[in-house]
Amino acid sequence: MPFEPRSIADHIDCLARLTSAPRSFVIQVKELFSRKGIPLETDGEPYVAALEEAFRREESIRTSAHRARRNIASLHENFNKIGRSYVRQLQHKRSAQSGARGGSDGERDRRQQRGWAGSHIAVPGDHRSIVTRQQREDLPMVPGPKEKQ
Repeated sequence: MPFEPRSIADHIDCLARLTSAPRSFVIQVKELFSRKGIPLETDGEPYVAALEEAFRREESIRTSAHRARRNIASLHENFNKIGRSYVRQLQHKRSAQSGARGGSDGERDRRQQRGWAGSHIAVPGDHRSIVTRQQREDLPMVPGPKEKQ
């Protein structure tokens, strides 16, 4: 024997089961009718289209929110992977730089005790020069009184 909803309450309950709507949403819909002074035992036929639309939208919003939460979790995981990779690369770079500088661990420890952590980079050349704008010797030419203007 098929169930044919007749009242507004029957339609709401049927749509809630079909869309797996949360109980809180079902209560909100029922309260909406009660606040408007429409009894839930009233024939639901005039309200079926609006109820179906409301439950369809709620289901769509719920699905989108679930997908967004999954995507955020995936992004969080990807950022953690990027961070770990960055730390590994930085450690690799630091170990390569300390190996290129040479010296033993004891020598490095003595430098750090003296206050020099080894972050100084020597660049050859004279660093006392001043950089200024380029000067030009070309003067603009202005036509004379007898030349074409």
